[in-house]
Amino acid sequence: MLKKILLLAIMICMISRANAQTDSTLVKKDTVAKVTNPVVVLKNTIASKDTLTKKAIIKIDSTVAKKDTTTKAAIPAAVNADKVIEKKSPVKTLTYKQYDALMKGEDLYAMALPATLNHYPMPDDVIKYKKQLDLSPEQVSKITGIAKELHRKRLEMGPIIIKNEKMLDSLFHKHIIDDGTLIFYANRYGLYQGELRNAILQACYATEKLLAPAQVKKLEAIENH
Repeated sequence: MLKKILLLAIMICMISRANAQTDSTLVKKDTVAKVTNPVVVLKNTIASKDTLTKKAIIKIDSTVAKKDTTTKAAIPAAVNADKVIEKKSPVKTLTYKQYDALMKGEDLYAMALPATLNHYPMPDDVIKYKKQLDLSPEQVSKITGIAKELHRKRLEMGPIIIKNEKMLDSLFHKHIIDDGTLIFYANRYGLYQGELRNAILQACYATEKLLAPAQVKKLEAIENH
């Protein structure tokens, strides 16, 4: 009888120990399952990515705002720069561009067109392409002389035209105009313009006579290229 009781006690202890080990294993598995639960991990990953995305958006917005501020600040500077570049003409009846061209001997009115459109080139254009046109030393010398004389004439006529323009303005401004005076100065304006245009067309005519037809064609091909 005693042996049976002892055997029963041993069996009860073994069963209790086995149950304890099973419970411990289940607790560990449950903990691992909770930690490695894919749903939880996925949620944490999404939350982390969402936070990074929000930070990136904030950074981009900040960069765009800075660029926009810089652009707005630059616009007034550009406008002011344009205003600084603008110059006032000393003659109120001429723009600064017209005044400056007359003083520098530049042609704003394309006075050479009757010649250049009909194969009589400007001397300056011929000298510019002297190598391509294979000009002889004699051609270079003579055409260069024509170009220099034309430039001298332009520089001479510019201030004369400006002076006449000032006189016309002054006559009207001071109310001292009459028929005879108006005819005189208005016609002089046409005379000066005519004198200048004649000098330009004469230069084209003289230049063409020094060139071979093939050189004239080659020049036109170069300019039209």
